[in-house]
Amino acid sequence: MNFSYESFLIAISVVFLPQPEKKIQIICFFVDFYDKTIYNLYMIKNIYIFDLDQTVIDSSHRNPTNSDGTLNFQKYFKLRTRRNIFKDKLLPLANIFKQVNTDENYVIIATARTIDYDDIDFLKLNGLIPNKIISRRWVVDNSPDAELKSKKLKQLFNLKQFKNVPKIMFDDAPSVISKMREIGITTLNSIKINERLQQNV
Repeated sequence: MNFSYESFLIAISVVFLPQPEKKIQIICFFVDFYDKTIYNLYMIKNIYIFDLDQTVIDSSHRNPTNSDGTLNFQKYFKLRTRRNIFKDKLLPLANIFKQVNTDENYVIIATARTIDYDDIDFLKLNGLIPNKIISRRWVVDNSPDAELKSKKLKQLFNLKQFKNVPKIMFDDAPSVISKMREIGITTLNSIKINERLQQNV
């Protein structure tokens, strides 16, 4: 069984997670779908980047907000249970995710929240298998969403095999949409697209 260098690095990077069971689950996510990163990266035609919440999945039932619209982290972590995660619903863009998720495209999930083994299980169960996941680290990281995503995506796209490949992103946050467009990524408002797709169902 041959793994890509990227898959190897991803698997190794989770070895230092504090919970052994999380390490095993997250490594299995990449090992189970190792063939997703084996193909020749220099043959990629397009890169598709999907946010998660309110883009591919509806998780609004467990995302309490403050009066100013920002996320209430104290309540959020109380609601972050496996049972609640599996109550999330797929949005129409989930079907677009699956349609473009072919060997000639490179698909990225870019979320500003943390990801753990329950999220991975939910993604696997629903057939949302990306080539790469970009997320917030479990250590304290208060970076604004737009700054977090732009920093990590720019680092990735500085790699030779990704530089000149067309990139399309879907996100619901105005600040993220604006920032991604500033750095040259075609970014579409996922809320508007989901509404249009829903109308065509």
